[in-house]
Parts: sequence; C-alpha cells; structure tokens
Amino acid sequence: MSRTRILAFLKRYLILFSLPVVLLSCRPAQRRYAMTGEIVGVDRSEHELIVRNDDIPNFMKSMTMPFAVKDAAALDRLQIGERIKATLVVTKTDSWLEDIQVTAQVLADAGEPHSELQVPIEGSSVPDFVFTNQDGKRVHLAQYRGKVVLLTFIYTRCPMPDFCPRMTNNFTAVEKSLRQDSATYSRTHLLSITFDPEFDTPKVLRHYALSTTSIPSDDLFPHWEFITPSQHDLDTIAKFFAVSVWSASGGKETSPGAEGQITHSLSTAIIDTNGKLYRWYHGNDWTTEEMLREVRSASAMN
Repeated sequence: MSRTRILAFLKRYLILFSLPVVLLSCRPAQRRYAMTGEIVGVDRSEHELIVRNDDIPNFMKSMTMPFAVKDAAALDRLQIGERIKATLVVTKTDSWLEDIQVTAQVLADAGEPHSELQVPIEGSSVPDFVFTNQDGKRVHLAQYRGKVVLLTFIYTRCPMPDFCPRMTNNFTAVEKSLRQDSATYSRTHLLSITFDPEFDTPKVLRHYALSTTSIPSDDLFPHWEFITPSQHDLDTIAKFFAVSVWSASGGKETSPGAEGQITHSLSTAIIDTNGKLYRWYHGNDWTTEEMLREVRSASAMN
C-alpha cells in the first residue's frame, strides 16, 4: 500500500473513531433527581407546577417554588393538593420536571395558592426601602436617586440553575458590559436582594458575590451591592416587587423563608433616576441584551 493510501486510510479511520466522542461531548450534561412533594399551584400559562417539595438528597432542602413542565398534557391532569413523585432534570442552564406521577389524591383541606400581590405599575414611585449590604452598612433606595437602579431577587442557597444562579450570571454579564460604557456605568447601580435574610448575612452575601462574579471587591461593590432586608420588612418589599407568596399548608399564608422553606419566584426591576419604576420583569426570560438596552434607555432620559 502506498504512503498516500495509508495516510488517507488513517485519516478516514480517525474521523470515524472520533465522531462518537465529539457527539458525546456536545450533549448537555444532565443531572436527574428523584423528587416528591405536594402541588400547591398549577400555572398552565407559564407551563409551571408550583410544588412544596420534600428534601432532595445531595441537591436541595425542602422549599416551595415553581418547576417548569414541558409536557402540557401532564399539567392538565394535575390538581392542587395532590402528592406527586417526579424526576427533576437539571442542566447547567435549565431545569424541569418529567415522569410526574400522582401518589396521593387531592386532600380536602389542601391550601390554595395565595397571593395578595399585584403587578408593579411602571411609573409608580418606589418606596425608600432600607437594607443592609454585604459590608454590614445600612443602605436605602433613595440614596441612589440620580442613577438608574437595576435590582433582582436571589438567595445564596438556591441550587436551580435557571433561577437565582441565572439572575446572578445575567447581572454579571450586565455589569461587565456596562464597564465598557463609562457614561452609562457612572449613571447606574445594581442591587441583588436576598429573600432569605436569616441565612444570608452580610458575610454570606459578600462571599457569594465574590465567588460567583469573580470580580474583585474594590471593583464590584461600589457599583453592585448584595443586600438583605430585615425580616420585618421582607413581606412589604416582596409584595411591592411581586415576589410571590404561596400558601404553605391549609390555606395559611407564609412569608419567604418561613418554617425553613423558601417560597420562590423571580422578580427583576429597573428604577429610573427619579426613583420611579421604569420596567418590571417576572420570571427568568429576559436577556442581558434586553436589560442593557432598557437600562441605557432609562439612563438617557435625563
């Protein structure tokens, strides 16, 4: 066999051999967890099931939160108060439930999803809420007048990649993009608000901020703070920004973090230079490009 034919053979062999490896490496890594819990809400418009789940070993503690369900037909079969078992699928960027099975029928005294919250009205004045930042210093929203404030809600123990981690990753991308635009950067400020004040102390928030953003503290905190409200003020703040509160059991309303559980929805807002609500976003569907466009638009108004 000539040297040319040998090289051609080896090239063809190596391509065929490496193809399965390449295809395998392109598959998104998935983690799958067996999950049980009680349905406290069914949101068919958002394709979500709100579940008060039991502890998921090696993943997360019991909490109440919405889970994506790709199978719309499955949502039509499910009812509030039913006990279920399911598979929670988690990738680097998303999570959802599949293989949902009802294990117990509807309970007569099951609590209905409950919320007294209303969608924030764009153009309305934002109250001068008070917080404590990652350095233990008291801050309040009015001190940022003259700047466009971009804020979102997180908690540091959240393991779901499409919830708090996505919000922090998106804010990190916004922060780094704004640094390339000195004019807009000087007129903006970012806030990440925890709704788990009992656990998320200033020390915890500081460590979380530095470890997740990889931005040095001297560069990060003057422009982006991680803040916690008092437990007393948490409900008022959550209601204004439409961080949902669901019934935990028997129709009894609980606040985020009550009884060791986090009632978990997502809320992101832009406050203009006059302290008025410019834009409000529910959920996690907004993109960094969209947010940057809106922030720059708000910044250019005055």
